Amino acid sequence: MPMKISIIGTGYVGLVTGACFAKLGNNVICVDIDKEKIEKINRGISPIYEEGLDKLLLNYNDKIKATTDYNYAIKNTDTTFLCVGTPSKKDGDLDLTFIENATIGIGKQLKEKNNWHLVIVKSTVLPGTTEKHIIPLLEKH
Repeated sequence: MPMKISIIGTGYVGLVTGACFAKLGNNVICVDIDKEKIEKINRGISPIYEEGLDKLLLNYNDKIKATTDYNYAIKNTDTTFLCVGTPSKKDGDLDLTFIENATIGIGKQLKEKNNWHLVIVKSTVLPGTTEKHIIPLLEKH
């Protein structure tokens, strides 16, 4: 039975992960704040260059949908991969703004959901980030 997976973030990590899951027969909903990226993905065009990604998006277009709507993505999936950027700040620390905003978006939708949902952090973070930042934000929202 195919899994229903949402991918938050359509950069190199998120979109490649989503396309590979679709190739394996799973249904994937990609979420991003960039409407231009969403439109391209829904047309089977990769908004980033990764060898073979355009072909995957075209061949498995019936398995991959993209949206800006967290509600739609979380409601229609049971597993979410958090794949947003964590750029470095000037002082060398990681900027967790994107991952925190995405986590809040996920948490708000999980509040409305009555069944089990797995959230997997695939973004680059330091040890302890999930326990100190992600889980508290999910629980709060």
